[in-house]
Amino acid sequence: MRAHTVILGAGATMAAIPNGDKNGKKSAVMNGMIQKLALDDLLKNVKLDTKSDNIEDIYSELYAKTEYKAIVVELEKRLYEYFDSLELPDEPTIYDMLILSLTSKDVIATFNWDPLLIQAYVRCYKITNNLPHILCLHGNVAMGYCEEHREFGTKDAICPICNEILTPIKLLYPVKRKNYKDDDYISGCWEAVDEVIKKSYMITIFGYSAPSSDIEAVGLLKKAWGKKEDRQLEEVSVIDIIDEEEMLFKWKDFIYSHHYRYTNNFFDSYLGMFPRRSCETVFAMYSLNVPADNRRGFHRGMTWTDVYSLVDDLCVIEKNTPSDKNLPLYYTAKSFFDR
Repeated sequence: MRAHTVILGAGATMAAIPNGDKNGKKSAVMNGMIQKLALDDLLKNVKLDTKSDNIEDIYSELYAKTEYKAIVVELEKRLYEYFDSLELPDEPTIYDMLILSLTSKDVIATFNWDPLLIQAYVRCYKITNNLPHILCLHGNVAMGYCEEHREFGTKDAICPICNEILTPIKLLYPVKRKNYKDDDYISGCWEAVDEVIKKSYMITIFGYSAPSSDIEAVGLLKKAWGKKEDRQLEEVSVIDIIDEEEMLFKWKDFIYSHHYRYTNNFFDSYLGMFPRRSCETVFAMYSLNVPADNRRGFHRGMTWTDVYSLVDDLCVIEKNTPSDKNLPLYYTAKSFFDR
């Protein structure tokens, strides 16, 4: 089965730590981030033209004015340090379940700077190594890179070729015209996401608002997906808190007719209902008329024992299925067999 590509925005991190991180620290979406992260003192003597509280609008204006160069440098430093300090809670989070809902044929492309997705990947790797690839489209405070050998991993890891500690990668800050080619790591991530989206059966957009400063990024994603008329069998899934009408307008260039699922929470998404078999199950439902049981996936309040029990069963099936064979339809409804 073809790939499932997941695109993450700040709303996904908010959903992963709704009550704050392990130490009670909050993440934030772009609107109101200056206040929420207590960065107000940086701007107390700054006269901004923008009336917006969106950090993308504020940063873009500061960046464009040379007299605020020192403030921009300090803002970048504080943002990096704050996000770098975030830690996942000990209990399973939506990020853990998201990673475990996908396999090595799939990709998570994140716009988020925070380290929580990477932290989740590290601990999920202890359950199975059949996990999705992660692409950090705007950089990430948890990631490191060896530019000489083009090796990457967590920033405390060692390049397997030169045995040097990986260099922390840069963050791509929210100016309206970003140059995705300037940084070798970020450029490589965009090349990879372009290829995987072209080959994807399904896209899930989770908590990504497609802000005005990301017009170029959305254009690149749209180009990779192609014309929606050529995607009549594929499915788009959106997880967001905006209303459905706004969602349909925002992602109208990606969605063909009624081929979409919209939900305001992870657990009612295809990923939450059919972990590790989302593409297979959706294809079986809509192309083969095979009904699915949506009660066997992840649900709220799961412990690590619950998560491990579910994922372990699926991983055993994966290991015992020859690579040239289709995986059994794990989520097929009982009614299908009773016909």
